[in-house]
Amino acid sequence: MPALPVLFAYESTLCRFRNPDPWHAPAAYWFWHRLPDEDTIRAQVRQMHDAGIRSFQVQARLSYPIEGYLDEDYLAACRTAVGTAAELGMIVGIYDDYNWQTGHAAGRAVTGHDELRERHLFWVRIPAGASEGSLSGIRSATENLGPAAMDWHYEGGVVAWADWRVEYALVVEAVEGEQGTAAERLELVDRLDGAADRCRVHLAEPVPDGTEAIVFVSARCATSRLVNPVDPVAVDRFIEAGYQPFADALGDFFGSTVAYMFFDQPHAVYYDWAERTGDLRSAMPFHESLAVSIRERWGGRTPQVLAAVLDGDDPERLSLRAQFYEHFSGHAMETFLGKLRAWSHAHGLRQSGHEVLGHVGGWTLDAAFADWDLRVNFGLDHFGVDGYRDLTAVDAQDALVQLSPAFGDSVARHHGRGGTMVEQYFVTPPEGGAPWSGHWGLTLQELRTTAINHHLQGMRQMIFHGFYQTHGHGDDHESLRNPRFDFPPGINFEPWFVDHHPRFALESARLSEFLEPVSPQSDVAVLYPLRTVWTAGQLGEQASATGEWARALTESRVGFHLVDERDLEAAAVEEGAVRFGDHRYRALVLPAVTTLRSARSLRRLRRLTEAGVRVLVSGATPTVYQEGPQTAAEDWADLAPAVETFHAVPEAAVLRGLAARRGQTEPTLRVPAGSPVRWRGGPDTAGGFRFACFTETEGTVELLLPGGPWHIEEWEATDGTVRTLEATENPAVLRLEQNELRLLRVHRDAERASGRADTAEDSEAAAGHGTPEWSAPERLQSGWLLEIAQDAYEEAGTRRDIAVTCGWQRQGLPAYTGTADYVRQIEIDTPVPLELTLPAVAGAVIVSVNGTRVGQRAWAPYRITIPAHTLRPGRNELRIRVAPSAANRYYAGTGLRAEPEPCGLLAPPLLSHALQPPSPGASPPSSQQADRCSDSCCSTRSSPSPSRALDVVGDATAELQRH
Repeated sequence: MPALPVLFAYESTLCRFRNPDPWHAPAAYWFWHRLPDEDTIRAQVRQMHDAGIRSFQVQARLSYPIEGYLDEDYLAACRTAVGTAAELGMIVGIYDDYNWQTGHAAGRAVTGHDELRERHLFWVRIPAGASEGSLSGIRSATENLGPAAMDWHYEGGVVAWADWRVEYALVVEAVEGEQGTAAERLELVDRLDGAADRCRVHLAEPVPDGTEAIVFVSARCATSRLVNPVDPVAVDRFIEAGYQPFADALGDFFGSTVAYMFFDQPHAVYYDWAERTGDLRSAMPFHESLAVSIRERWGGRTPQVLAAVLDGDDPERLSLRAQFYEHFSGHAMETFLGKLRAWSHAHGLRQSGHEVLGHVGGWTLDAAFADWDLRVNFGLDHFGVDGYRDLTAVDAQDALVQLSPAFGDSVARHHGRGGTMVEQYFVTPPEGGAPWSGHWGLTLQELRTTAINHHLQGMRQMIFHGFYQTHGHGDDHESLRNPRFDFPPGINFEPWFVDHHPRFALESARLSEFLEPVSPQSDVAVLYPLRTVWTAGQLGEQASATGEWARALTESRVGFHLVDERDLEAAAVEEGAVRFGDHRYRALVLPAVTTLRSARSLRRLRRLTEAGVRVLVSGATPTVYQEGPQTAAEDWADLAPAVETFHAVPEAAVLRGLAARRGQTEPTLRVPAGSPVRWRGGPDTAGGFRFACFTETEGTVELLLPGGPWHIEEWEATDGTVRTLEATENPAVLRLEQNELRLLRVHRDAERASGRADTAEDSEAAAGHGTPEWSAPERLQSGWLLEIAQDAYEEAGTRRDIAVTCGWQRQGLPAYTGTADYVRQIEIDTPVPLELTLPAVAGAVIVSVNGTRVGQRAWAPYRITIPAHTLRPGRNELRIRVAPSAANRYYAGTGLRAEPEPCGLLAPPLLSHALQPPSPGASPPSSQQADRCSDSCCSTRSSPSPSRALDVVGDATAELQRH
């Protein structure tokens, strides 16, 4: 009999699995394009709820009139939205700014407060013998986003500078290969000639021979709507203008329906200019409070530090550079994020949001925003930023397996949490598509695969970007300004959304709940090379090496977390392992790490090697200490014989050798070579082990169990059922078909799962009351009609012959993307179960026979069992309703796509007949869904269910069966 606390924990997690809460169900950014009326608000909130989206954030996008943001009507509309969400038991987060990029409140924060607009530090180099220098051609990174974004960031859509000031004037000795002396000489500057787009520096005398002058000047962007993020007063004003109105309008919902504040990429704009040289590649946000803190930190060494920020690759100057970025990022985080968090906590809200991520959409640290020097945001200190959040969040780009979810989960675990929100957006078009045109061609199979892969990397909740208020207009196709092309798709305008998204959403939520109590079996810690980023920039070797290790470990199915160097000091060293927090690792990877905090870090590494922890290094090795004497190269040479050094990431066999051989000590999964199965799992909080495995193509995975007995359950994310399995051999090979997700829980106790083992209404296994053998398939190639409903947005009432060898976009309907029915008659002598297979489909399908719906599929394999009771002798109507993506509707005539995307059936359907009656004693399907928790959920035992054969290693023919 299990202990009561363990049993209670198990029952609690089972109930949450069956009825996931809004924190695990998909969420959405709700894009507002104009002021919505009450009916629209209520209808769209309910549409989200009914589709399984149980949380949202309102986002006023660029098409929303900027002058109307946060006015009385806007806030009243927000209140209606929150009130409707409260009625439906949903959660709301407050997206904290207009469009995106936290820090402007649509310009409200700086209106009447010009002195609070963003201010930046530039520098002008003047060579020996010269007496003047200039900076010109100042370029805003916002220009890359086009005119609509320039109008958003800047009043009048133009950049204009004002209030030029001299901040520092250095005279630096030019000494080859060494750190020359830098002296501060403000008196050297005679005057500045500052203009809206340039500045000229005039010196009182020529620069002495053998030196150069570096004059640091700052200017305020007189047209920017953004506040200065390193000015405490400006941040307070932003909170007053952008946060407080929500408290005034919605405060009675705070801490209940309104649960958190969410910031998005808070940063000043990045500026470059024609004459810029040096290691820092962008102007730096600046304020006198930062200047004071720099003086307090370095005093008379300030000139040396500022010179080192720009120049030098010797250890002394690199050390100063790292010190500077640590100081700058700490000041910026406390000034901006610290104030946001304090306000949120004072109002009973959690703080969430995400910073600019250079790795979004890929694996390497420089996969995105390579033209911006992110060191002058928050120093790329993602572990530090997460210290100002209560809920970790990251963003992810396109339908790719990428670093973001794993990084988010890692920084959350660093702070004693686990799991991350993932804002999912799409921006990269298919081949031949125009940039920034988005992805109206999104399929639910693509979205589901993306979500599951993110869950397996640590995602708790997907925030889809976005749910649209409108679908824009066809008058133009300007990016961002036309809602239709503002990071599409608007998921609710995809034809498959209403009928098929709820099933995906519930599966995603249940998968998230299933994984919530799991401590992942991750044996490798990858050191995030933060100090190397500070000294070498985000584009160095460490950027690619970090991504290559993360990708290779992922592809080798070796669990890992990124860890912070600050973790080393508090790490507990055990025999053969190092413990960071509550997680134990057998190996530590240094990806081209050249800078460490101090000699103490290397001493900790030596202690790890002495304890049997494997320390692996690729690429460059440490040569710089941020603090202390510069003996890193010598110290590393002494340590090098104890570490494993590689020129690049080693092959998969080496990586797999880093994982613990758990099969003898605890349950685990093992993926055979060549199998595409991905998985996540480990011990849970109820004394068992959980494993989620998934594959996009057919594959196998082995379940390894130490000495038994073990009780094995399969939790079905589709319908909430829990079934008991029996393993007669060890290891057992689980076979997964295409796009199959399987969830296993293993524990010592033989107590069966509580709760109903209800079967989904259209479950294939239940539809035929068993699993018959099937005849060879018949190709249904001819005799098809295509029918379009009378209320379709176009082509209404169409009824015409259609081929099923290619999509309808090649048969006279190149721009139609609504739902359409493929209809055909089939002849049956005696009704028996049938199996319908659709080999190739562009869209999601609902299948009906004689007016009775028999199944639906939104991802391969498109295989549906047609129960015998829905058939009759003679002619039967087979109807396949296809809902494709919206691509051809919205891209037609725009030039944004090279050709129409496929829609409909792309190959003839296949029909097979049952050759023998189903297994005797099988029960008919239940119409109940196990998607609502009730008292019986925690008190009744699961009922028997049909066996599901799974192969076993060895010659035995025994099976892992469902009882």
